[in-house]
Amino acid sequence: MTEDEARELIVRLLGTQNPVALHPFEFGWAAQEVLSPEQRAQGMHVGQGVFIIDQNGVVTAHRSLPPKLIIEEYKAAREAGRTSGRQVWPTDEPTGQPTGQPTA
Repeated sequence: MTEDEARELIVRLLGTQNPVALHPFEFGWAAQEVLSPEQRAQGMHVGQGVFIIDQNGVVTAHRSLPPKLIIEEYKAAREAGRTSGRQVWPTDEPTGQPTGQPTA
């Protein structure tokens, strides 16, 4: 998976018009939506999670921590032969929507 493919996938999964910041690391990318000042003023950043897009195309949702910390947790889990986060893509949902996301 390329960085452009990772960005396209996460933008589609989030259904956002906002830019998405990608933070590359050896297993893929940490992604977080970049909120506008107005969205931040409305409190939309509170609880805003980070997503990991693994090079194999699996996307997992993670806690509301800085991307650097999520990357470190993810790397430690992968190096121990585990995964971390809640898988949101691919999903077995018949709608093809990521788990936990509303259908349009």
